Amino acid sequence: MKIGKYWERLTSCQPDGRQQVYGLVDLALARLFPPRCLLCLDPGQPPALDLCHECEADLARDLPSCTGCARPLPRPDTFLCGDCLRAPRAFDAAFAAYRYEHPLDWLVRRMKYGGDIATARVLGTLLGRRLAAGHALHVEALLPVPLHRAREADRGFNQAIEIAQAAGRELSLPVVCDASRRRHATIEQAGLDADARRHNLRGAFELVRPLGHRRIAIVDDVMTTGSTVEELARVLKAGGAQWVEVWAVARA
Repeated sequence: MKIGKYWERLTSCQPDGRQQVYGLVDLALARLFPPRCLLCLDPGQPPALDLCHECEADLARDLPSCTGCARPLPRPDTFLCGDCLRAPRAFDAAFAAYRYEHPLDWLVRRMKYGGDIATARVLGTLLGRRLAAGHALHVEALLPVPLHRAREADRGFNQAIEIAQAAGRELSLPVVCDASRRRHATIEQAGLDADARRHNLRGAFELVRPLGHRRIAIVDDVMTTGSTVEELARVLKAGGAQWVEVWAVARA
């Protein structure tokens, strides 16, 4: 019980100074439990990434893609899709590291419906690496998409927080977890069309304290229609954010 509480304190969402703590924890755990690839069971990548180089290279990258909403584009010489040209979104830019297809979709389902928090940290590390490798960073902090407290209690964790924590460590950016909340429990977005998703999320989020940052990246696992992050971006802009990006592990 004491070990569990100590681990919870170490891995809780902290705005600053968490990289050193996480680095020490990763090194200690790697000595006890060497990383093992979640996909092929070969040795993972030291110090503590449970994915081997070969399986990481096999994940389908989301290129080329719209800089406005991260939707795949048919040609590499274009930057915005037709929808973003016709109607700009509430957020200013979007980036997705991979396409939502096998085996990444299996990892996401394992994380969300199998209660595997370690997979969330793997996905967050991959997102941070992709961003560090070639994405111009215009943000000051990361803000995970909030889960309603009932759903978070049922799942045991908020996967967006875990992803943001791991990505933030890779990028040396703070994570803001307590500035926004989900006001009411919405039904699962999976299976809903675009109109139903927008209606489901109307008024779903609110700020509970000042952001403390003007340039924010919203972090989530999968971006589908963008309705969730669109609604959250509106709230952040109304709360004083000047620039809001969306970072997702995968784009459906």
